[in-house]
Amino acid sequence: MLRSKFVFSGQVRRHTTIAFKNIWSPETKVVTQPYSEGGPQAWVLKLWSQERMGLMELDPTVFAIRPRFDIMHEVNHWHKKCLQHGAFSSRRRSELPYTGRKAAMQKKRGRARVGNMTAPQKKEGRGADSHGVKPYDPSLKMNVKVRQLALRSALSVRYLQDSLVIVDELSIPQLSQKKMGLLLSSFGWKGLPVLFVRDEPSWKSYLDGTYAEVYRKNWDEFMEVANKTRRVTCVTMNEMTTHDIMSAQKLVMTASVARALEEQLHFI
Repeated sequence: MLRSKFVFSGQVRRHTTIAFKNIWSPETKVVTQPYSEGGPQAWVLKLWSQERMGLMELDPTVFAIRPRFDIMHEVNHWHKKCLQHGAFSSRRRSELPYTGRKAAMQKKRGRARVGNMTAPQKKEGRGADSHGVKPYDPSLKMNVKVRQLALRSALSVRYLQDSLVIVDELSIPQLSQKKMGLLLSSFGWKGLPVLFVRDEPSWKSYLDGTYAEVYRKNWDEFMEVANKTRRVTCVTMNEMTTHDIMSAQKLVMTASVARALEEQLHFI
């Protein structure tokens, strides 16, 4: 039976095949219509100094919808199934390096009937497995619109719980493991699961040769240090899943990632 952890309001709840139950609190603010004052807003901070750069308008159809916990559960189940690709392969009788001819005559021996020597109960056929494991694909099919709805629901949950942090860029001066620990302590996140989401390098960076100088130095090094830190994960925007968002109590993304998500997930 599959089990996975989802964090809601600081509490860890386990679920199996039952959909989300008693998770959505009636006191939590629910947004079903666009805001009258232009939509939801969030502060854009500097990551290291936590200085406020300004307010950012967010798309209410992406960050402020009524969460569909049933859809989030289905997408999480689909994600788990996609990760269960079997790679182990055991040998069958036909794959053993022995002849397939009959080992002895059928009658007039006074002994039991025998076939070829690759049978599992024979000494020569002990390497065979009658019902052995073979590579298989247990993944399910899930519509893109359903996966997008689950992402919008997960982002809305994190926004409504005030667990969404938007920064100008993911960079720390003199990046090191110690600096990452100090950063988490300054936010009060030490020991909490945190997810950093960075944007993808532009295709122009590959053409003009600046990828190795800029993106490799600033982004990939930050991603490497973050993933080495306990309970901290850093992924790109295209790698982010619903399971990643709900497994982390704090979601940190850049302003460019928020704009790119609004372009991809905007629903009319």
